[in-house]
Amino acid sequence: MNYSHTNEIFKNCENLGDKIIVKSDLHKIVEHLKNNYNFDILKEIIALDNNDGSFELIYNFYSTADEEKLLLSFNTKDAIAESIADLYDSATMDEKEIFDLFGINFLGHNDLKRLYMPESWNGHPLRKDYTNNDMRLNWND
Repeated sequence: MNYSHTNEIFKNCENLGDKIIVKSDLHKIVEHLKNNYNFDILKEIIALDNNDGSFELIYNFYSTADEEKLLLSFNTKDAIAESIADLYDSATMDEKEIFDLFGINFLGHNDLKRLYMPESWNGHPLRKDYTNNDMRLNWND
């Protein structure tokens, strides 16, 4: 393994012990982990609304060869992230679900569309910007 290349790839990351905070180049880092560290399974992608206009994406990886798990965290202030669906088939539906419910756009995803909500729905229901009397919830009256 080329360790200088690995150091270069992870230079904009922060290791918190149980997870790695990715600050840029998400796709390149995930591809490196898959190809060089045997993380062959993406178990899930979780999205969180930080209630400050930013979102956190948490990627849960597993290596069947090493029986290791790894969490990657990526924060976005503009609701945009790179798609990893070309690396892991399981990311396809998670990215669609997150797009539908949080409004995060995954660049490079070839079929990003609503999964649960009707196309006419205004907004994204898991964002924390809804209020009790929000007009977007008028179907619930």
